[in-house]
Amino acid sequence: MRVTMIHAIAESIPPVRLAFSDEFPEAEVINVLDEGLLIDFDDRLTPNLRRRMSNLIGYCQDNKADAIGLACSVYAPVVDSAKDLVHVPLVSSYGPVMAEAVAAGPRVGLIASVPATMRDAEYYLRLEAKEAGKVIEPRLCLAEDLIDVMRAEGQTGLERRLEEEVLKLAPDVDVVLLSQFSFAAALAHLEKVSPVPVLSAPHSSARALKRLLS
Repeated sequence: MRVTMIHAIAESIPPVRLAFSDEFPEAEVINVLDEGLLIDFDDRLTPNLRRRMSNLIGYCQDNKADAIGLACSVYAPVVDSAKDLVHVPLVSSYGPVMAEAVAAGPRVGLIASVPATMRDAEYYLRLEAKEAGKVIEPRLCLAEDLIDVMRAEGQTGLERRLEEEVLKLAPDVDVVLLSQFSFAAALAHLEKVSPVPVLSAPHSSARALKRLLS
């Protein structure tokens, strides 16, 4: 089974490999990277950016994908329109992890480094809660230095900064959601130090894609 994942930053590829190794090791994972998807993103999805992502989704299907996943959180809205363009399962970065967060709530901590990601994450969390008939209480944590820290200090820096934010949120939440795929590299460390469960978007996506393809 071939699962193709679409990325906007290179840092999200290792967490995807880690997540599939943990949750869906039998999948053949192909990673497609277009860094311009983030470089050209200016806090909103333009028609050109939507078309570019839709074209990438079609490219993945044409190259033998049995399922497609998005690892770039700000492009999650494209799934709603693009799902009718392909005949294989298509999963956004938000869908699976939001369902797990709502089930673990109601107090959900959200960590993001991009304002647009935070805005979209809260929107999809509330949408999932509404569809599930549940009340949700988001607690938002915008840490805009996280990507810079990860690039400058690597794994150790990412773990340190995310631990700081998780521990700040923990007294007031039932679960913490790492809304960006690149943060999942710190999951094993955070599970050791956090007093509440921590959810990783790629791990949730890997579990969901495994169910869809089984």
